[in-house]
Amino acid sequence: MPLDLDIFKDTLDTIPTGKCSSLRDELTDSNFSGYLKSCSDLSSQCASSLLPLATSFSVAPISGFNVGAVAIGASGHLYLGANMEFCGVPLSCSLHAEQSAILNAWMHGEPSIDALVISETPCGHCRQFLCELSGAENLKLYIGERAFLLPDLLPMPFGAPRKLGKGLLDSEPVKLNGITPVESDLAQRAINAAERSYTPYTEAHAGFIIECDDGKFHAGRAAESIAFNPSIMAVVCALNSRNLSSSRDYTINRCVQTKLVTSVNSQSGLAENLMHGITTAEVQSVLIEPA
Repeated sequence: MPLDLDIFKDTLDTIPTGKCSSLRDELTDSNFSGYLKSCSDLSSQCASSLLPLATSFSVAPISGFNVGAVAIGASGHLYLGANMEFCGVPLSCSLHAEQSAILNAWMHGEPSIDALVISETPCGHCRQFLCELSGAENLKLYIGERAFLLPDLLPMPFGAPRKLGKGLLDSEPVKLNGITPVESDLAQRAINAAERSYTPYTEAHAGFIIECDDGKFHAGRAAESIAFNPSIMAVVCALNSRNLSSSRDYTINRCVQTKLVTSVNSQSGLAENLMHGITTAEVQSVLIEPA
């Protein structure tokens, strides 16, 4: 089922005429997954015209405060982002639009972000999260009519200078083994996602996979922050991928998460509670360990 363009009609009317047709084609593609190629030659000012489109994906049942973001990748691709809130679990499970756009780029293999266009001033939580990107000191942030470098908005970031060498987008995968027999392709997908998670502080690798009844799979990986609180659970990353795709209105059929037996912390229980408020599908777990 393609996205309902009636939702985005006002937004599409703001896009330059020559781009609107290509943009409509991308949005109505059954494989749409939250990023745009047809606008890759647009400037940051034109990319800001896509903010209403990004904001249209916002899910904010608690605050009613809708925020959108567009990440401009080094590839030229544009990655949409929108905030998400979840009822029945702590507010700390919420995903901010800036994080959403960065995760979207990460899940699509984008190696680096040049700029981020945001509909609202980013909170300190998001500024700290953005510090996990390699080259964060050169990251441009466009807010309204003003442009900033990240250090302008966060001059004394916690944990700086970062000595890891690699950041969120360009981190290296690890090798993990399933302890119990991997009985489904969904379980193997979850392991694959966990291997690409970014967990340099706890090494608590985690992956989550959602399958919708349109047959599409949506993967999520854990993304840690050196300040811990801005960290994102794999389940939230997976739900972000689903929300920014043509599957967003399809029923969730199956879910699988990984459980690392050597981990000092676990996302499993909170992930199950979060999904309980969204779907009746059972969350299955597969045990993993470092290779």
